Amino acid sequence: MKKSFLFLTSFLIIILFLNFRQSNTYKDGDIIFQTTSGPTGKAIQLATHSQYNHCGLLFFENNEWVVYEAVQPVRKTSLTEFNARGKGTIKRLANISLSNADVTKLKALFKSTFENKNYDEAFNWSDDQIYCSELVFKLYHKALNIELCKPRKLSDFDLSHPLVKEKLNEKYNHNIPLNEPMVSPEDIFSSTLLSSVK
Repeated sequence: MKKSFLFLTSFLIIILFLNFRQSNTYKDGDIIFQTTSGPTGKAIQLATHSQYNHCGLLFFENNEWVVYEAVQPVRKTSLTEFNARGKGTIKRLANISLSNADVTKLKALFKSTFENKNYDEAFNWSDDQIYCSELVFKLYHKALNIELCKPRKLSDFDLSHPLVKEKLNEKYNHNIPLNEPMVSPEDIFSSTLLSSVK
């Protein structure tokens, strides 16, 4: 009797878990965008004319959703912890479904090249340090040869607001690299390759 009960209980748990996975709207490799608080986040919003100032990639690992993100340091964060920092939305490739091999490539590149690196407060384009939208862009571009958007020069953004000027001077000590290639969360959010996840 106990064996039958345990078997039935285990069976029901598996079914519920599978149903959860099937009904969940997220998919591995989805891009999650977020609005966080703080002056740097606000400066990013002002310079890019966007409501979002942070982004990362979603993956289902060890029975939970995690976000691969560039914070300090670059790491995996549980979706619960990520969502506690601010509201957001999710997009994914509109006309391409990622295969298991694609997902494996994204994860492998993250682990071999970016995980545990320092967050790049100066928003440089090198791989020595990484910022959030740079991480998302480079994972897709280097692992899957998908260019989500075109990098722009720093000078292409709106640098006129006093808070933006203040943050730039803090980071570059009045030697602002206006020709530095960059991608912003808004550049990726506005990508024609992506569609919103309902």
